[in-house]
Parts: sequence; structure tokens; C-alpha cells
Amino acid sequence: METAEQNTKQFMEENDVLKQFMELLNQQNMGEQSQDFMELFKYAAGMQLQLAVMVDELQGVRQQLSQLQENQPKSVKDNLMDRVAHLQEKITNLSERLLAVKDHLVETAAQAVNAFKEKGKAEMCKVLQKGISGVKSVLSDYRERLVDVMTDYEKTANQIDSIGDELKQIGNSVSNVGRLLSGKGTKEVSDEKPGVALTRLINKPIKKTVENLRKNIDAADRAFEKLDRLSDRLDAGKEAEKGRVSVKEKLSEMKAKADQQKKAPEPDKAKGKGKEECL
Repeated sequence: METAEQNTKQFMEENDVLKQFMELLNQQNMGEQSQDFMELFKYAAGMQLQLAVMVDELQGVRQQLSQLQENQPKSVKDNLMDRVAHLQEKITNLSERLLAVKDHLVETAAQAVNAFKEKGKAEMCKVLQKGISGVKSVLSDYRERLVDVMTDYEKTANQIDSIGDELKQIGNSVSNVGRLLSGKGTKEVSDEKPGVALTRLINKPIKKTVENLRKNIDAADRAFEKLDRLSDRLDAGKEAEKGRVSVKEKLSEMKAKADQQKKAPEPDKAKGKGKEECL
């Protein structure tokens, strides 16, 4: 219960920070940057939920593995159990890396708001650029681990398929000895036979996850594109701000020059005044 309360409190705090940050960006006419940033946060949060589902599915696979027939070699069964447990551990590590991405985004938002309050928009953009660089680094590490996990899943799926093929072959050999002895022809063992069917059933969520992981790698690549786009937009905004400052400075200079000219005496009047004094 305490953990649930802590999670709820953290969720509310993150929402408050992000809401304040989004409102600030929109006030500063940075709606596109606001949208890019929020999409990145939603990506990280959504992926965390998907990883939690993967962990649950792997737990189901472990339960199914424990139901393998007694005539299944113990070493094979134990090896598969170890591999699935290893996958669970890797998915958990992935979730932790993704949490680091999400935390980094929230921290960047909080720092950007403080920077704006203390030093203004230019400083806020500097903080955002620095934060984006940090997010890229963490996301890059996450993507590498994602590819590694997908490779492990593929190996496990191939291994389970091989075991199913072996079980089917063993079934063929045993049943066909009797058929051959009785003068009947050989017959293929169905995939629905116990053991064979179970391996196919076990492998279904594994293969499904491989496809999901491929999609997640593509999603990570799209997240990188969003980070680059956000960075470019911040740079463009900075240049536009510089341009506006330059125009203001130019106008100020022109106004100052005009004021100076107004204060200076006109040449003809100055000459006339001199002649009158002489007379």
C-alpha cells in the first residue's frame, strides 16, 4: 500500500512539473517544442507499460514450462527455465533504463522552469538543450539494450522450436516402430500431441514479443528524431530571438541618434545669432 501511495504521489508531482513547463512554453510561443517534449514523455511512459506486460507474459511462460512432460529431459527443461528467467531480468533492466529516460525529461522540465524564473527565456533554452543531450545519451543506451534483449528472445524462440521438433521426431520414431513391426506404413505425429503442442504454445508469446521489440526499436529511432527536431527548433528559436534583439537595438540606436539631432542647434540659426551679437 505504501508503494502504491508513493507511486501516486510521484505521478502527481511529475504531472505538476510537466503541466507548469508546458504552460510556460506555450506562453513563450513555443507550442511545437512543447508538443515534441510531451510526445517524448508519453513514449517513455507507454514503453514502461509494455515492458511490464512482457514481464507478466514471461512469468506465464515459466509456469507453462513447469508443465512439460516428465519424459522431457530435465536438462532441457531447466535450461529453458533459466533462459526465460534471464529474459525476465533483462526486461526489468530495460524498464529501469526507460525510467531513467522519463526521470531525465521531468528533471529537465523542472530545471528549465527555474532557469526561466531566474534568468529568462535564453537561459531556459540553454537548460533544455543540455537536458536533451542527456536524454539522447540515456536513450541510446536503452536502444542498445533493446536490441540485445530482442536477440536473446530470438535465440530462445529458436531453441523452443528445436525442442518441439525433437519431441515430434521422438514421437514419430516411437510410434512408427510399432507401425513398421505390424507391417503398416509410417505416420507423422501431429503438432497437437502432448509436449509438441505445449512447446508451440509456450513459444507463441515469445515470438509475439520479438515482433513487439522490433516495433519498439523503430519507436526508439523515432524518439531520436523527435529529440533532434526539438533541438533544431530550440536553435531556430534562439536565432529568431537574437534577430529580434538586433532589431530592437537598431531601433534604439536610431531613436537615440534622432534625439541627438533634435537637441543640436541648426547651423543657419547659429550663424544668424552670431551676426546679431556682433551688431
